[in-house]
Amino acid sequence: MIQFFDTLQQITQCDSVWACHGISKHLNWQVRKIFNRFPCELAVAGSKLYVDRPLAVAALINAMGEYDYNNMSLLKFLLAHFGGTFIDVGANIGVYSLIASEFAGVKVLSIEPHPATFRMLVKNIELNDRHNVNCLNLAVSSEEGELDFTNNPGSPMNRVIGSQNTRDATLRVPSQRLDALCNEIRLIPDFVKIDVEGHEAAVLAGFTDLANIAKIFFIEGGEKHEVRSWMEDAGYTGPWFFHSKRQILSRSAQRRPEDPVYIHRDFFSTFQTISCVSMAS
Repeated sequence: MIQFFDTLQQITQCDSVWACHGISKHLNWQVRKIFNRFPCELAVAGSKLYVDRPLAVAALINAMGEYDYNNMSLLKFLLAHFGGTFIDVGANIGVYSLIASEFAGVKVLSIEPHPATFRMLVKNIELNDRHNVNCLNLAVSSEEGELDFTNNPGSPMNRVIGSQNTRDATLRVPSQRLDALCNEIRLIPDFVKIDVEGHEAAVLAGFTDLANIAKIFFIEGGEKHEVRSWMEDAGYTGPWFFHSKRQILSRSAQRRPEDPVYIHRDFFSTFQTISCVSMAS
């Protein structure tokens, strides 16, 4: 019930859908859950998303479409105008990867550690016949090795455990440094999304050798001190929040807050010139 009302609140604050329409779709989703009408396919951007159970992320997509409307709009603009390579760290079932892979010539590296979630990711890439996506079933961290990972069936919130105690079921997943991985497969990162449920600092620590190459980061937990410090040292400005309808970068989050973005200082003026995005406090 708490999740239901949380989603309703997100719908009313979302920029991608009228509140009444989104709430109506969410109520229909609840009916689908009651009668277990799964699997199903949902539309997101120009792609189809296969869902085999009532995942929280699927509920958002059903109600809002491009649920991270501002960041997804920014990503589409960047890939349409600059092309290049998009790295999706913590890809889940593949929403951002699917959106990025819609652009011809763009390369997508999609990384998801949890085996069951990874199978759904691969299924969605195959469903949309996207041959420009490379899916890897591993975690990225500060070192190569293995990590303890929560194993809650059907949860989109499984995460690296680290040293903290947990009552969750766990499994072991392989881990690799992101800079070593990019070098190994000869990939030059342009735009990077990181959504790793609290493991952001370790992911960035494993990207240090390529720190100044990426143009823009979309990063959950981007307001954290350790993230801000890494970004500043690596030459990025932020955290910024992109407001698509107003075409501004602001220090203030959207009504429904999305992940902050960091822009490399060497790319900042180019981005502003081509996008005509203005600055706001």
